[in-house]
Amino acid sequence: MAITMLAKQRERGIPIMAEAAREMGSLPVTNVQALAETCNSNGVDDDLQVPERYLIKEPSAEEVVAGGDSNCAIPVIDLDRLVDPRSSSSECAKLVSACRHWGFFQLINHGVPEQVIGNLKSDVVEFFKQPLQDKQECAQQPGGVEGYGQAFVVSEDQKLDWADMLYILVQPTESRDLRFWPTRPPSFRNSVDVYSSEAREVGYRLLESMAKGVGAEPATLRAVFQGQALGMRVNYYPPCRQAADRVLGLSPHTDADGLTLLFQINNDVHGLQVKKDGKWFAVEAMDGAFIVNVGDALEIMSNGKFTSVEHRAVIHPTKERTSVALFFFPSSDMIVGPLPEFMKGDQMRYRSTSFHDFMKQYFAEKLDGRKHLERLRLQAIDIMQYAYVHPCHEQFWRKNLRPSQIKALAPRQTALERGRGIPIMAETAREIGSLPVTNVQALAETCNTNEVDDDLQVPERYLSKEPNAEEVIAGGDGNCAIPVIDLDRLVDPRSSSSECAKLVSACRHWGFFQLINHGVPDQVIGNLKSDVVEFFKQPLEDKQECAQQPGNIEGYGQAFVVSEDQKLDWADMLYILVQPTESRDLRFWPTRPPSFRNSVDAYSLEATELGYRLLEFMAKGVGAESASLRGVFEGQPQGMRVNCYPACRQAADRVLGLSPHSDPGGLTLLLQINNDVHGLQVKKDGKWFAVEAMDGAFIVNVGDALEIMSNGKFTSVEHRAVIHPTKERTSVALFFFPSSDTIVGPLLEFTKGDEVRYTSTSYQDYMKQYFAEKLDGKKNLERLRLLEL
Repeated sequence: MAITMLAKQRERGIPIMAEAAREMGSLPVTNVQALAETCNSNGVDDDLQVPERYLIKEPSAEEVVAGGDSNCAIPVIDLDRLVDPRSSSSECAKLVSACRHWGFFQLINHGVPEQVIGNLKSDVVEFFKQPLQDKQECAQQPGGVEGYGQAFVVSEDQKLDWADMLYILVQPTESRDLRFWPTRPPSFRNSVDVYSSEAREVGYRLLESMAKGVGAEPATLRAVFQGQALGMRVNYYPPCRQAADRVLGLSPHTDADGLTLLFQINNDVHGLQVKKDGKWFAVEAMDGAFIVNVGDALEIMSNGKFTSVEHRAVIHPTKERTSVALFFFPSSDMIVGPLPEFMKGDQMRYRSTSFHDFMKQYFAEKLDGRKHLERLRLQAIDIMQYAYVHPCHEQFWRKNLRPSQIKALAPRQTALERGRGIPIMAETAREIGSLPVTNVQALAETCNTNEVDDDLQVPERYLSKEPNAEEVIAGGDGNCAIPVIDLDRLVDPRSSSSECAKLVSACRHWGFFQLINHGVPDQVIGNLKSDVVEFFKQPLEDKQECAQQPGNIEGYGQAFVVSEDQKLDWADMLYILVQPTESRDLRFWPTRPPSFRNSVDAYSLEATELGYRLLEFMAKGVGAESASLRGVFEGQPQGMRVNCYPACRQAADRVLGLSPHSDPGGLTLLLQINNDVHGLQVKKDGKWFAVEAMDGAFIVNVGDALEIMSNGKFTSVEHRAVIHPTKERTSVALFFFPSSDTIVGPLLEFTKGDEVRYTSTSYQDYMKQYFAEKLDGKKNLERLRLLEL
């Protein structure tokens, strides 16, 4: 089943998070425990014995508040009270307050047996007592974070933390790499196994209570983390007699995960400090308690209702300190963003990202406060730009944003772009150019008028080596024709269910269908057809008044020409951005015929609403909220490509109007101008099927973005355009794009009860890749596939 390395990991039962952890290495540095023994045994009180790389410039002058005062201590949560129905409500409220205002709390009565904790404590102490060469039997490997060593060492000159660590993946069991699990003391592995199983259940129960406390379904958060990777970091902080106030055991940082459970091995030595209101608060660990903190992923998912707080570890001058942290990670191929259950009545505060990418960034730099998390915080939501992968759409944002925020939209655009109100997708299209080539319509006139039947009149760059021998099945046979969907039947409550099922089947098995009774007025379509025909009838110099500019795909010309020696398509095109209206660049909109602009405007408005209605029915057909897909595309860019495929009398079987490809958008609506000339062919089961366009119908197809978002429930299908030997063919395609700063990945509504089949990517990056190469089947989409369908 699996076709990529990531898929193979999943086939073995190993979550991708395990593999991600193994990609993120740390540069080797001196063992700190051994270094501390040398420094601390030197009788001279000279901090030069401590290497400069560990020393901060001067002792920290930041205020530290002692944790002994109950008014200054992190909150204490009682798990017994969370579980007891008589006290659950009040303790849940206390838990939510702790997670929101402190991001930390101590957990008592957690239910993990004292013997389980005692065994682990004993084995951890014994492990660090061993000689260095014994501990190094499970040393980190180059490029990996698991094992005994250090983390976050990314350069040869950065300041280093005064600590050693052992990091291992502990759950699920199949993710374990036992090369990094100590064999001495002999009971170590068993102690870790038992402890991690017990502590995991505590974490899951806390996640349920946290969700419940904010009014969400208790299973909401547990479901995100259950069965995913748990990492364990065993920290050893040696004393530093000479410079305890000038070294740090762990630099200020936030945790990247969802939830962290920490317990201290030796509670008589305190070192953890938590930052709140600009001050550091020392944490005095209670006997038998866990110290629990919120991680970055959970702050994002909760839309800021829970807070991932900066914390650090300081060093004692004469006593070592040891602790064990257990990290709860979501799946690394999950798109981490605010969950719908945590946004009710609130604005979205964070943009979404692949957790895998977030973790790579996290480990690629030295720890530095909340920097990684702050990159994802939204200052304001741009309604026209930001399409989240959960089902939210423009009306939601207009309802929930304050006027001042709407006015301050688009923080990621240039001032010029903001002033023109142009969404990023428009700018993306304008970054992606195509090399200039000969006008094909003019070339065809020369070739087709030559009386000599010699295909050398057609330039070599347009000719395939030999006539195409692939089987083509005519579309006239009803059994071989793409499905026909009736919008009237979709809308009619009496037939909607059966027509929805037919629509889903068409999108899944063909990726194409013809749409009848679509409701776009005949006059609107007729006007556009007439103006398109008139545009291409003009002399070349008139058409070139709206020619493409270098480095720009909009205008009259060609696309996907990326090298001087590639094979070329036998076609010209006019490409323009048509919606939203503020994205239009009228330099590329023809002024002749005079009615052209008005015809395009009227047509695009009608076709836009039609596309949105189809997206609603497609979502409804698979049991998702009808607004889930419409919300992703509503208000986002739409591009129109007007295609002219000239006749080619001499070599129609050796040229192609449009090379085999799949569309990168979400949905495409195609209108044929002259239905007496067929040229569109669709690939299914390895064969090409000719499409015979029905009078008045739209030909609709699924694009790559929609295949990914639907987790493969809809299929983006390879198709091409062939050439007629004596007749010109013209068509108009309307492409529905998501916002280019959307992270495109499988939507939650489409992955219920199913494996995630695609990795996620920025749509802007996907589009840049798509236009940077010659059209080549489904290559771009296949790069993101994790599993075969």
